[in-house]
Amino acid sequence: MSDLVDQLGGLVSDDVGGLEYAHELAVSAFTNSVARRMADLGVSQADLARSLGVSRARVSHLLQHKSSPTLRTMVEVANALGCDVVPVAKPRGAERRRLAGVN
Repeated sequence: MSDLVDQLGGLVSDDVGGLEYAHELAVSAFTNSVARRMADLGVSQADLARSLGVSRARVSHLLQHKSSPTLRTMVEVANALGCDVVPVAKPRGAERRRLAGVN
């Protein structure tokens, strides 16, 4: 999967496009993990909305990538689902280099 992400990232040539792509990828990874966790727990959008004190439409927009959550929102959503948010910054291609035994 990492190779695919690296290849897709390489298709975006300009800095602004690359940043937008990276942003969308990060939001997508977060919302996909939220949806999986909700399914695992049997939590509906309405349930999550109630626990967050927001409308179901707000949760729906988040899960459909119609809005970009702030880090605070991500932490609140994760907390409501019994999870942590772990933002990381890592060198691009680091996993590939590590697997190849290159430092």
